[in-house]
Amino acid sequence: MRVQYLLCACLLLCGCTKVSDLTHQKSKSIEKAPVTVKKANKIKVIDCKNDSSQQVTFEAKGDKIQKMTQKFAMSFSDLGITEDMNSEQIQSKINSSLDDKYNSIEGVHVSTELKEQQVEVTLEMDFKTANIDTLIESGLLDKGEAQSDYVSLKKTQSAFKQEGFACMIK
Repeated sequence: MRVQYLLCACLLLCGCTKVSDLTHQKSKSIEKAPVTVKKANKIKVIDCKNDSSQQVTFEAKGDKIQKMTQKFAMSFSDLGITEDMNSEQIQSKINSSLDDKYNSIEGVHVSTELKEQQVEVTLEMDFKTANIDTLIESGLLDKGEAQSDYVSLKKTQSAFKQEGFACMIK
């Protein structure tokens, strides 16, 4: 009887040990299993500036630019504006010229502001609503920057860097 009791106790202990080993091994394999966390595509804001006070801001998800804002200044002499025109005439002439060329394009908005013998221009392009082919045709976008259905952040940023812009993530 004692032998049966000892044999039964040994089997139970061996069985319990093996079960605990198995659960311990399973927990180890679970710990070692690679966990893939899908990163949410957050909007990245990249600001690029050059020496001549031009500024370009990109808002992108991954490599797809969602929106681009470009700010630059042009002197009156560059625009062919004479000193005999008053500020209202100047503003009217500039706005009508820009409206005809750019504001008729879906996803593009241009605004101007007169400051000390120059015009500050802000050009905004929303690539979610704008037609890429239309932007290329109007000269607002270089063919090399566009993929088939989106504008590439890497290609566009590279093109701006080649033109002397310094870019940094905000």
